[in-house]
Amino acid sequence: MGKTLLLVFVVAITMLKICKGEPNYACTKRGGYCSDSDTCTSLGGNVENITVRCKKGKPCCKCTDTCPEGSTCMSEGDTCEGTKDTNGCCGNRFCCTPTPCVDKCNGKCMNACSGIYVKGEGDCCGNTVCCQQT
Repeated sequence: MGKTLLLVFVVAITMLKICKGEPNYACTKRGGYCSDSDTCTSLGGNVENITVRCKKGKPCCKCTDTCPEGSTCMSEGDTCEGTKDTNGCCGNRFCCTPTPCVDKCNGKCMNACSGIYVKGEGDCCGNTVCCQQT
């Protein structure tokens, strides 16, 4: 009986030392973070409360980005060629909705001008060039 109790005691101390390095592992392995307060405050995206608890009974929160379709979340310092919206992304990031490109060419937008087409006046979207018939 004494040896069994000693073995249980040693295993318990070992488990405490192993788990002490990651006290909120149950939360972080589910993609969450432990809140500093008693609630999960919104960070800009969709914030949900996960059922596991963190140290000291604090809630485990998970934030999911909710940019509209066609938009992407970008970090501070990234260049957005379009409209910025700070409401759809988690943390200090923002939604970027690109401004649609409109061809302004007096001819035809092509990969390269060839044959009866020469470089024309105007602008094309992407990697195409404005060409017009000769």
